[in-house]
Amino acid sequence: MVTIRELETDPYPVYARLRREEPVTWVPDARQWLVTRWRDVRTVLTDTERFTTEQPSSPLHALCGGAPMLFREGPSHRDVREAFRHDYDPHRVTDYVDTIARPIAHRVADDLAPTGGADLAADYFEPVTAIAMAAHLGAGPEGADELRRWGKVLTDVANNFGRDPAVDAEAAGVMADDVAVTALVRGLRERPDRSVISHLLHANRRGQGARPDADVLPVLKHLGLSVIEPGWLAAWTLVALWSEPDQLAAVRADRALLGAAVYEALRWSGPVGVLGRRTTRDVTLGGRDIPADSVIAAAIASANRDEEEFTDPDRFDLHRDVRTHLGFGVGPHGCPAHPLVTAAARTALDVLLERMPGVRPAQGTRGTPHGWKLRLTGPLHAVWDVAARKVS
Repeated sequence: MVTIRELETDPYPVYARLRREEPVTWVPDARQWLVTRWRDVRTVLTDTERFTTEQPSSPLHALCGGAPMLFREGPSHRDVREAFRHDYDPHRVTDYVDTIARPIAHRVADDLAPTGGADLAADYFEPVTAIAMAAHLGAGPEGADELRRWGKVLTDVANNFGRDPAVDAEAAGVMADDVAVTALVRGLRERPDRSVISHLLHANRRGQGARPDADVLPVLKHLGLSVIEPGWLAAWTLVALWSEPDQLAAVRADRALLGAAVYEALRWSGPVGVLGRRTTRDVTLGGRDIPADSVIAAAIASANRDEEEFTDPDRFDLHRDVRTHLGFGVGPHGCPAHPLVTAAARTALDVLLERMPGVRPAQGTRGTPHGWKLRLTGPLHAVWDVAARKVS
């Protein structure tokens, strides 16, 4: 039997055992079926007839005030997705890096660099990527603060599985505080602009008027997770590079390698470890019979270390061919923002290496990775060479 406690501490040895012995297993603590092999995980994510994203029992419905895009299927999902899909086209991502992400990273780095040391997860990666992602959405400073707060409590809820009612109760209070974003949406209804949120309201409406709050606000509330996830990805990439000094040296010498490093880190230890689905009928998967209306935990973190798909999968290798990894999902619900997510993480790391020369783990400190549905590095206490840093 598998427990949540062992998954939260370090899921990867558990996943390796399950892939060998029981690739589809019931996790009583989570009341979900855990799927661990690459081919089965991919089946769950692409077979929309048997596995749906609709999960009416999820606490996210109440917390977000309706169904976020993650839980929509069919026309409702396509309508919302198409409204802002083009905001993540390559030319827009390039513009985002040049005009939003890099200036914000420089500003945060310049404030932090003279200190010579910090928790990079909390003091650098999260503010850089969260502020930059929120700015891309079109949220002002107050809206960005709301989105970050929502992202943090939704993280707690995702890893709680209802075990501590106080976690869900606290989250409900935070998520209900939506004055800034609601005011922003109200203003954009009357005065559209070129922001993502404006497109979510107005794009592809063909004379039907702006989308109602019931379609827009739940999506925006769930996007609180999306504004902080790139910071986690950047943090995991740094952890990965610290684990392989030769590859860190290569990246320092040629920062063009950061793109490959970020994408491999997403495979090696991406922040999103599990994607949820629900069975629409009785199914057989991985040799197990699963009843209809069962919740499936498709462990993309396990699939991305499947020995049948990747050579030496537990090793971080930025020169690896990772085209088949499932870090951003696959199928109709594959992450449409993935070019922006990797660009935000890459840019934060690029500026870090430029402005904090010799950045390294602080002596005597160790990170405390935790979580399995959403896996975080914990604090990343680091030091760097203040006298050698560059100033622009």
